[in-house]
Amino acid sequence: MQSSAAISYIPRGPRWACDFEVVFTDDRGQDLAGRVVNISEDGFMAESAARLPLYSVVSVTLPGRGPVRAEVRWAVDWRFGATILDD
Repeated sequence: MQSSAAISYIPRGPRWACDFEVVFTDDRGQDLAGRVVNISEDGFMAESAARLPLYSVVSVTLPGRGPVRAEVRWAVDWRFGATILDD
């Protein structure tokens, strides 16, 4: 028996493991210590000194890429995933 709800899968690009400290600036201008633990062309997974709400925007300087703005797409406690925004 098949479900009437369609399951959609959005393919994502490869992730590269990393471990570097950063400072995130949240959308209120507050600086938060953090650590990026994996990165891709379009985003990253990180840990922050504070819990970040879904869809909040952070600014961060990524090694090899420079300053970016990113939107939080998921969060569990102090760990979150963010998509890099095209400005």
